Amino acid sequence: MTGAEREKYIWSRLTAAGLTPAGAAGLMGNLYAESGLNPANLQNTHEKKLGLTDAAYTAAVDAGTYTNFAGDGAGYGLAQWTYKTRKAALLAYVRAAGRSVGDLEAQVGFLLQELAGSYKGVLSTLKSAQDVRTASDAVLLQFERPADRSEENCRRRTPRARPPGPAAPGTGKPTLTDTLRRTPPASCPPACLWTSSSPWRGISKPFISWGALGPL
Repeated sequence: MTGAEREKYIWSRLTAAGLTPAGAAGLMGNLYAESGLNPANLQNTHEKKLGLTDAAYTAAVDAGTYTNFAGDGAGYGLAQWTYKTRKAALLAYVRAAGRSVGDLEAQVGFLLQELAGSYKGVLSTLKSAQDVRTASDAVLLQFERPADRSEENCRRRTPRARPPGPAAPGTGKPTLTDTLRRTPPASCPPACLWTSSSPWRGISKPFISWGALGPL
């Protein structure tokens, strides 16, 4: 599945689950910051620590040859799940579904299950939000809960609305990449705004900070 196909799939699942466009945008902005929407993304620092690539780690977990998935403290997947209980729940969910731990559809299903369960307040916000900042802050501060919960980090994680662009084929609606763009840091040149021609789209591994020049 291409990056554009992942974007479209996640967007469709989130909006079908009742998230407003602003709610879906705020959540996806955070997922971009965490993983670049790569469901097999292993936290960069743990690639070096464990000596495993994204693909090797995923394959080892699937095969059962790596048994410390829940307890290794490594961020993994779309939301960079890190805490032991959440990673254990993710693994149980994908195995019950007969899917790889790095499967996109299964991870989106688990994400929605978490929101509907332990994070009902966040889900309520995402279903009612009319501005992206409100949605993004709810995800960052109540769902992702990183160490850096500063106002600056909230600002950097907030994608911004763009003027309507060309319609997605057959829908009469703007495409996701025509609707949203990232909030760049002060040092970011205009070209790094989220567009299909952004030079940052080709970077293979995202930076954790939304303000860093990671992929979009």
